[in-house]
Amino acid sequence: MLGRYDEFPTSASRFAQFVYLDSVHKLQAAIAQAMYKLNQQPINLASLTTASPPNCYVNFEFGIADTDAFYYLDQEQLNALEKALKAQPLAILDVFCAARYYVRKEKGKNRPLPFDYSVLRFIFENEDIELLLHYIRGNQRIPRKDFILFLKNQIDKELIEKQLETWTLKSLF
Repeated sequence: MLGRYDEFPTSASRFAQFVYLDSVHKLQAAIAQAMYKLNQQPINLASLTTASPPNCYVNFEFGIADTDAFYYLDQEQLNALEKALKAQPLAILDVFCAARYYVRKEKGKNRPLPFDYSVLRFIFENEDIELLLHYIRGNQRIPRKDFILFLKNQIDKELIEKQLETWTLKSLF
């Protein structure tokens, strides 16, 4: 089933609750669009966390679940997800995230650093949204709280771009 991973872990290392008063369909589309855009750009790690080595960057790779696997969120996957969302909003949206770190050197060569891997589960119940974050492995260069807040801000940018209300963070554990 698109959006849901059958083997999602039962434990979460972070939990956040949000409220969104507009259409869940519009929020889900903004989530997909934000992750798609993040797949396209390197980000200076210092903009996400203060505990960053100099000249360190991160490339995110987000994938959307479909029953027993995750598929990289490229234009084709984004189109399929948006088409499915138009038909009916999802109750659950599971996402895989790989954070690929590297240090930029002066002579143009990048030095890769160990990656981080995690899975996220968005649960949509009317205007209440829960986000479960399960950290799989890596050095965790981005603290989980900072990652959730960064992701929230990226989704907010998409909502603002579409002239929609942003979602509100109720709690973060």
